[in-house]
Amino acid sequence: MDIDPVIREWLRLAGQAPSSHNTQPWRFRVHRAGIEVWTDPARSLPVNDPAGRERIISCGCAVLNLRTAAAAEGQGLNLRMEQAGDGPFIRLLTGHRGGADRQGLAHLRDWIDVRHSWRGRFHPASPSAEIVTSLVQAAYQEGAWLVPITEPEARRAVVEQVRAATAAQWKDPAWRNELAYWMRAPSHGDGLPVSRFGGGLIRWSMRHLVSARAMAGSEARAARAAPLLLVLGTRIEGPMQWLMTGQALQRVLLEATRHGLCARYLNQPIQQNEWRPKLAQLLGGGPPQLLFALGRPDGTPRPTPRRPLETLLKH
Repeated sequence: MDIDPVIREWLRLAGQAPSSHNTQPWRFRVHRAGIEVWTDPARSLPVNDPAGRERIISCGCAVLNLRTAAAAEGQGLNLRMEQAGDGPFIRLLTGHRGGADRQGLAHLRDWIDVRHSWRGRFHPASPSAEIVTSLVQAAYQEGAWLVPITEPEARRAVVEQVRAATAAQWKDPAWRNELAYWMRAPSHGDGLPVSRFGGGLIRWSMRHLVSARAMAGSEARAARAAPLLLVLGTRIEGPMQWLMTGQALQRVLLEATRHGLCARYLNQPIQQNEWRPKLAQLLGGGPPQLLFALGRPDGTPRPTPRRPLETLLKH
């Protein structure tokens, strides 16, 4: 497809968004009036994400990257969220140049390629109050709420939820199989990268050998040691709110990246119906959508593989 080089770069940046198991579940349709972003049900996670909530959130992250890339070029994109057969999608209509960066996104453009997740250790120092305030404000600007879990008793409760929910996941053979399926050689362009030669053994270990108790303990320790533990949520539940969540998440992540911070996701209590209401009750707000840690990585984060743009286009 013959796509304007500027639009092609916008789409490349959109494809740098985070997604569960690095499934990259977005499709783009380019036409004269603008760009459409669709979810790709073929890249679903039926066990980990049966309702498609995280898949839609991931597409919201891609939308925020598109908006940011356009803003950096002085181009505004008018959003129109709609519902269709495959699920919700967003039309981003071009042609709006006046006040293109009224939402203050342009300065985040250079951090899209820098943002990476991190599963190693963090430096123990907590981000400053000013940084935390900027993250809360970033979520608010996209219509979501972001709550730092700072009170010791609340943190202990969240850590125990992470432990119990992780153990339940790892005791489920179907969940293990789905995780192993998405562990792939980097040449695939998606999934969780593993060595081409040792990948088979790693996948077998994920399915049969790894201890649920050990994984639960590891995730609980990560939650306990997190310099900053955050919950991102919305006022109500639904696919359109999930799209909003994704845009809020990506804006928070880009702002965090600007301050040298990386995210580690601890979504296990939110991914399971048994634990999500308990987390909501603990916070006393609307439905929680994501639980994650932020901190300065004790090492160098590496990018995960990305699919070629041509495979992301919807005709």
